[in-house]
Amino acid sequence: MEPAPTLIPESGGGAGLEQLAARWLGGLAPTTARGYRADVRSWLRWCAANGLDPRAATARDLTAYLATLSHLATSTQVRRLAGIRSFHVWLRDEGVIAAVPELPAGAAPRTRGRDDARLLGLDAQDAAALMAAADAHSPRMAALIATLLTTGARISEALALTPARLRAGAGGRVTTTITGKGGRVRTVVVPPLALERLDAVRPDSPDELFLVTRTGKAWTQREVRDSLARLGRRHGLHLHPHLLRHSAASISLARGANIEAVRDMLGHSSLSTTQRYLRAAATLDGSPAYNLAAAVTPRKMTQEN
Repeated sequence: MEPAPTLIPESGGGAGLEQLAARWLGGLAPTTARGYRADVRSWLRWCAANGLDPRAATARDLTAYLATLSHLATSTQVRRLAGIRSFHVWLRDEGVIAAVPELPAGAAPRTRGRDDARLLGLDAQDAAALMAAADAHSPRMAALIATLLTTGARISEALALTPARLRAGAGGRVTTTITGKGGRVRTVVVPPLALERLDAVRPDSPDELFLVTRTGKAWTQREVRDSLARLGRRHGLHLHPHLLRHSAASISLARGANIEAVRDMLGHSSLSTTQRYLRAAATLDGSPAYNLAAAVTPRKMTQEN
């Protein structure tokens, strides 16, 4: 077997960087690691060629690197940036760096007429609070929200779920096969958080639906939207099914997930659809409004004696 290719030249990047990158890749799923290895290798080699330790990289460095990718397709550029971000998120979580370098607002390609805040949905903290509220509301609501938040399923896909559609695989993983828009079929992991709540509403027959009304009838999409809206109003949220799908995507990417894996989970036909979540986060996080607010915030006057 050939040895794995090194990520950076032996002389570049700073002591221990190769080992850090290897540890990061070793913690990823094999498919994810294969997808990100070449992307991050490109970044690390660019840093080495420019005498830059990636651990000290800034937004300006990331912008300069992006300029070298102009000959590539937009989807390829976005995938590379997603891999780089995933690596730096891991470095931050490991305490190696203090902050993740981000592109300035508007630096990445973007579409017009987009509501970035609406696209991103809930952040992880708000999603956890919503999950707690759903648990307190009812087992059925808890099963619905856990499924939508952890699988990124569309509401029609979640409502079609039955025990017979769940498959136990190697390592205790449970998956389900979903047929989405355009007849595209995808396999989605159903994590323990969702499984525990689905078990609480498990029907007697494996072919019956998990999510039904109190009288045992099929729960319609309209009824679900109304129920979510009522729950949202109690907690100050404009809650609807697609918000939870947006939240699943943006939280996954914020925590360093492979953008192609997120695309597969959501069933997007094009990577450009998934990349909107990355662009939206960069636009909001880098908004000049924060600098403006800091500039015009009144300073407390010190009282002279």
